[in-house]
Amino acid sequence: MKICLISFDYWGYDEKITQELIKMGHQAFHIKLSDYKYHYKNTGERIINSLNKIIFQKNIKKIKTEEFILSELKNKGKQDKIIVINPERISKNCHVRIKEYSKNYIAYLYDSIDRYDNKKLIIGNSFDKVFTFDKKDTNDYNLLFLPNYIHLKKKELKTKPQYKVLSVTSIDDRYPIINSITDYFDSNKISHETIFFGKRKPYKLKKSIVFTKEKLSQSQIQEKIENSEIILDVLRENQNGLSFRIFDALALEKKIITTNNSITEYDFYNPYNILVIDVNKIEIPKDFLNTEYKKIPDTIYEKYTLNSWITNILAE
Repeated sequence: MKICLISFDYWGYDEKITQELIKMGHQAFHIKLSDYKYHYKNTGERIINSLNKIIFQKNIKKIKTEEFILSELKNKGKQDKIIVINPERISKNCHVRIKEYSKNYIAYLYDSIDRYDNKKLIIGNSFDKVFTFDKKDTNDYNLLFLPNYIHLKKKELKTKPQYKVLSVTSIDDRYPIINSITDYFDSNKISHETIFFGKRKPYKLKKSIVFTKEKLSQSQIQEKIENSEIILDVLRENQNGLSFRIFDALALEKKIITTNNSITEYDFYNPYNILVIDVNKIEIPKDFLNTEYKKIPDTIYEKYTLNSWITNILAE
């Protein structure tokens, strides 16, 4: 089957989808938009583009990016299926043009619809199917539910980790919550590696927290997960779906502390492995911290692999 994947793929997860598609015997290629960089011809064009964005809501970078998508599709020709991930950054007109290259145009949402600027694009008729990782959006907007996937290789670690808890997070609405949780860790002498990354160092950053302007690579994050017993997962505002950190924990057999109560609805949920906390009253029992991880059945684990995710996406 000829399959095209379109995404920005800032974290490198989507490239693994392409690799798995090829491994499964498909003719797959990836239009990775984060690799496409438009450079202004001169300062004048930069100024004109700034004015166009304000007055006419037109952005030459977005226009050129969409031209790049259509050029790549023209070169590759008709596809059996085209999959676009988080399509909100592509205009409706461009989606209409993309759809001309396949009878089966599929969207997958890594984000919750309440976080989208353009809901009409997602819930309109731009796509033949729309999958979401958010169970709430499945019910509210009549979408197809499909959680994120395990992208790491299953690995049983033999060495004792250095830290009890790991948190690696961008600086956003979760910052004050993680700060409070870190306070609890420090007060209760729970060892942790807490890392924030962003453009600017936040005000009143705690001494036990590391700040960096550089995003960590997937291999760096995996190394840090391997060096911790528990992963901290804090829910973003207006989001209910499970983040990739949850699936990283499944692959590397790590416990999870999370603020996402929806995790209790999944078949891999086990209170020995997963603790849901209330940010207004943080309590982490010592038993949870000190007991070993309980393995989940292989039949359940396989449901969340990348291979299974692709099988569901491609199903007629």
